Formats: sequence, C-alpha cells, structure tokens
Amino acid sequence: MIPTSGSYRLANVRLHRSLTPDLAAAFDQDGFALADITVADGKIADLAPHGRAVAQPDAIDLAGRIVLPCFVDCHTHIDKGHIWPRKPNPDGTFMGALNATGADRAARWSAEDVARRMDFSLRSAYAHGTKALRTHLDSVPPQEEISWPVFETMREKWRGRIDLQAACLLGIEGVRDKAWFERLAKRVAVAKGVLGVVTYMVPDLEELLDQVFAQAIEHGLDLDFHADETDDVAAISLKKIAEASLWNSFEGNILVGHCCSLARQPDLEVLDTLDKVAKARLAVVSLPMCNLYL
Repeated sequence: MIPTSGSYRLANVRLHRSLTPDLAAAFDQDGFALADITVADGKIADLAPHGRAVAQPDAIDLAGRIVLPCFVDCHTHIDKGHIWPRKPNPDGTFMGALNATGADRAARWSAEDVARRMDFSLRSAYAHGTKALRTHLDSVPPQEEISWPVFETMREKWRGRIDLQAACLLGIEGVRDKAWFERLAKRVAVAKGVLGVVTYMVPDLEELLDQVFAQAIEHGLDLDFHADETDDVAAISLKKIAEASLWNSFEGNILVGHCCSLARQPDLEVLDTLDKVAKARLAVVSLPMCNLYL
C-alpha cells in the first residue's frame, strides 16, 4: 500500500525517457528505464536509476510497473454519463445520441440524479489516475439552474483529489436571447467556469460568435467550443471561431473540440484554417473514440 503522507520510496518502477530525459539510466528500445522515486511530503524529492540510491529497507517494490503523471481529461460530460441502461442510443448515430440525451434530460435530470451520476464518473476517473477534469454542463433552460449548483458541490467534495472545471453547453442559437445568455455568462463567472457553446453553420454565426466573445471578455471567461462534429465539408465553424478570436483581440484561452469536418475538406482549405487556428492560439481536442463510434 502506498502511503498518503510522509516520506517513502517507490523502487523498481519504469519511467519513460520523454518524462525524464536527464535520468542517467539504461533505456530500453521502447524508451523505458528502471528507476527509484523518493517522495517527501507529497512531492518527488529524488529520481535515481534503480539500485543506485542508498538502500531503504521499507521501499515499496513496484516490480517494473510504469509510473506516469496523472491524467488531465479536458473534454468530458459527467452530467450526461451513465444513462445508457435507461435511455440507450437506438441506432448508434450522432442524432440518436442527441435525441436520447435530450429526452432523458427532460424526464430525469433532477439534482439528485445528476449528482449521483457525476459522483460515479468522478470515482471512476479517480480510480484510473485522473487529477484534473473539465466537464461540459448542459445549460439549456431550466437545466442550468439544476446542474451548476450540483457541480459546485461536487467540486468541493472532490477538492484535493480531482481539480474540477466546468463549461456551459448550449447550441449557438441560444445566444440569440441576449438577456438570457448574459445571465448565463454571469452564472458561469460566479462558478469560476468556462463559457461554451456548440457552433453550427447558421446564417448569423459570425454575429453570434461576436456576442459570445463579448460576454467572455466582459466577465473574464475562457472559451470552450464544440465545433464541426459532422462529416459535412461545408462546416467551417473552427475557422470562424479563429477569425472571431482575432478580430475581437481575445486574450483568454480557447479550446475547441471535435473538429471532424476538417478531415473531409480540401488541403488548401485545411491549411488556411490551421494557419488561423495557430495565429489565434486555439487549442484543439479530438474525440476519436466518440466520433468514430457515432
């Protein structure tokens, strides 16, 4: 059993060269080397090639197990997880998932239900080594009044084990209700969250993006977009987000998820988009398991 406090040594572990390039050890063809890790007060105090440090009788021999930094999971939906047994996706499609989730949310997403499923998600993540996690929270009325307080409670409950962050989630068309969207942005700011929307190629996309950026700037919020989760080559909202960031001179962080249509577009279009993404300093997260399935 690994101690939770004090000083101890993890002996005979495998570390990868990419994490410890200065370790003077013999790395194998896969880039791993055996090492000993000394921990003091919850922090790594020393790394040494296995067997070279002063012997410590009570060292914990991990028998060559791989040691990695904890995981950071930057795109999750712990408010909508674990509903399959009661509301499965009937055909395995993206629309099937949206419709099933929407129906389940309307029928069952009480504070108690959301809290129970969130807690199971976090216990699972923690057991598998996750240290930081961002979740999207469905924030269409009236769900935002239910899920955000539950999230804040969960963040306190898990403080010290998993660092939690939340981003609101709504379709870009919801931004057309300016007064409501401003109230949502204020609620997200109170929760120290992230402003997020799902972008579609609607006729007024550029105007709506300007409103999203304006609220983010006013309330000091970072941004998180679901973009182009489709194989439609005409879906170019990733490019539109990058352009909006540039013309609004946005200085916060922006994460964009999915971006599937990029894989279907002509090379010149892709390169133009990626140039703008780089210039705007956008971060992109792909969801291969999710999107290959759907």
